[in-house]
Amino acid sequence: MKTRGYIYGFCLVFLILINSSSIYGQINVVPFSSGKPSSEKDGIIYSLPRNVIKIQIEVIKTDNFKGPFAEYAGKLLGLTTIINENSTSYKIGPIEMTSIAEVDPQQFYFVEIDDKVKDSRSLMITMAEEGYISGFADIGQSRKEIRDAIVSGDFGNENLKPFRDLLKPVLIEKVDTVIRRISIDTTIIEEKVLKRSIFEKTTDQQAREVADLIYRIEDNKFSLITGYQEVNYSKESLEFMLDQLNRMEREYLALFKGYSKESVQVYTYYVTPESTAEGTLETICRFSKSRGISDKAGPTGESVSLVITPLNQNKAIEDFVKQRDQVIKKLHGFYYRIPEKAVVTLRIGGVSVSEKQMFISQMGLITYLPAGNMSNVRFNAETGNVIHAVSE
Repeated sequence: MKTRGYIYGFCLVFLILINSSSIYGQINVVPFSSGKPSSEKDGIIYSLPRNVIKIQIEVIKTDNFKGPFAEYAGKLLGLTTIINENSTSYKIGPIEMTSIAEVDPQQFYFVEIDDKVKDSRSLMITMAEEGYISGFADIGQSRKEIRDAIVSGDFGNENLKPFRDLLKPVLIEKVDTVIRRISIDTTIIEEKVLKRSIFEKTTDQQAREVADLIYRIEDNKFSLITGYQEVNYSKESLEFMLDQLNRMEREYLALFKGYSKESVQVYTYYVTPESTAEGTLETICRFSKSRGISDKAGPTGESVSLVITPLNQNKAIEDFVKQRDQVIKKLHGFYYRIPEKAVVTLRIGGVSVSEKQMFISQMGLITYLPAGNMSNVRFNAETGNVIHAVSE
């Protein structure tokens, strides 16, 4: 079992075309697994496809920021639902599981072709770019898919700048009158001097100023809705002004209530199911509500596991295929697969979060076509199963 990394290339799939005449019986297909084909023979090598499960997990990251005036929210505005501290949380979003095909390195075959077949040019074979059989009888449009693991999202925390932008300037000018008394002999002269100093507004002053702006915005909204200004605004103008007032009110309220930002992180994993009838259990990563996705070897979080359970639908023909393979035959036609249907389940902490039925070719059976009389055969591009056959 292998868990593929975050970036992986997809197979470029073409159709396999096998178009032969009556001398098709001169073709013999030899599995590499049962012994080395004769190096004296001419021919071509192909393989059967196997299936890889692609798991794409979306994780929604929420950053919560406490408003700079949170402690005044109840006293000045009567707000009770506010963000009291900065925090980050994660939750699982949509999950997508798909099956894709690649070359099975354990299933290579050699097609022996004698001189008569080569000279007559009656056999035409087209294979996928990787070398596995994917169809017969016509050459369809090529299909290309890219398997890549994307980890997106902003991993850095925001500071309180979204709040501070609404508070500029935070400096005010204070003007005090200073009276100087100057005594010259018996005469007293009063001189008034303006002393200017600049100091920063206190948090309390800033909070009260923003709260006052919020109340003024509410008054303006009420005046627009009730027609207090006695101006016949158009529908579009009225909607625009209300939208702007609502936007300003939300921004100022965020200084008290707090601010939340959501981002989406996408993780992609690839798991190759075992070719056994017992199925597959593979831990691909770990998940924590406070830390998000982490490596499967990490110390924190619940395990995220892929469980593949075969439905054993090929049980009825399994014995027949095995007995047929034991019969000694001089020639064999093209080998193909009969895939097994399986239930693919993604679990987090033992709880199922996504489930889907898929055909897994390597969990099924391998058999072969007759060495002769098959003129048109089409193979499934993803499972290697025969989906069209004509015998002549």
